[in-house]
Amino acid sequence: MVSAQESLPGLEPPEMRSSLYTGFTQLLDDDKTLVKEELIDLPEEINRVALYHNGDRMHRKVPKQVHLMIENKLMKRMLDSGRFEIIQCLECRTTQVAMRADRLEVSHVATDNQALRKLGQHVRADAFLFWNASVQDNKFTINLRMVDARDNKLLWLKEYSKKTTLEEEVQGFDSVNYELLVGAWGISAERDHLSSADSEDVKGLTVFGIRRRETTSLDDQLQYTLAFEYFRNFSNRENFDISGINLEGRIIADIPSMDDLIDTKVYLGMGQAFFNDTNAIVFRFGFEFPFFKDGFIDYGVTYIPESTAKWSEVSGLEDTGKIGGASYDLSLGLRF
Repeated sequence: MVSAQESLPGLEPPEMRSSLYTGFTQLLDDDKTLVKEELIDLPEEINRVALYHNGDRMHRKVPKQVHLMIENKLMKRMLDSGRFEIIQCLECRTTQVAMRADRLEVSHVATDNQALRKLGQHVRADAFLFWNASVQDNKFTINLRMVDARDNKLLWLKEYSKKTTLEEEVQGFDSVNYELLVGAWGISAERDHLSSADSEDVKGLTVFGIRRRETTSLDDQLQYTLAFEYFRNFSNRENFDISGINLEGRIIADIPSMDDLIDTKVYLGMGQAFFNDTNAIVFRFGFEFPFFKDGFIDYGVTYIPESTAKWSEVSGLEDTGKIGGASYDLSLGLRF
């Protein structure tokens, strides 16, 4: 019988399920969880692995929906290692319920070593990966144990845990970083001579900025940034005084197919730039590559629609001229 102060399994408050969901998501998405190097030393004959939840299925403190998410993420991590074939094992999810001497008994299919070996033969598994999830005092824990399906020998044992705060749970475990960056745009500008058909030009602007980057637990392959950038020219300063700011929003998406070669991301940004008595929309597209531990390099294309800018007074030159066009976009950034 369930007391009035307890929740029936699967009927937990939505905010509790959301908190548990995001907590275990953050733990399983951590780069230190189930890294490939931890698995490659297992015996070569261990190829087909079945996931087996061996926790308490009667008194669930972690809802079934969260269990399914955990199992799916464990399966994906194992497959991404390229080391194992993960097989579906319906029997591993089955719960046996029986009445014995006026008492309700709930048990797993494999109640002993012999039953486990028999189950392994039935599903043609080389090994079982037993897993269990628990949470206590804002500490999320996942226990993993790999057992040989033929002789029940323990092959591998690991525990992963993450301590969280209430603020992190309320915020959905959003990860926020700030970045300093310096870069260059190949944007060109020109101004005509008053007494001839000649013109002066400048090609290239230097950019300094600070950027806020956010990753949410809803989709760890998408990131969002908001940047404040200051740009100016350092060449041909005697004829040009380009100076302005750019406010930019950006979406950054991971490219999983490139992970084996280099951790590559693609970005798409749009900003509003204010400079030399004019303003323009700035479009940016390109790729982001890692650079050392906390650095990155952006390389792509910047496009500013051509507009008329006002220049400082220089004898013999027009006071206005054209600026804009498509060019390269190169940035070097550092997260802190």
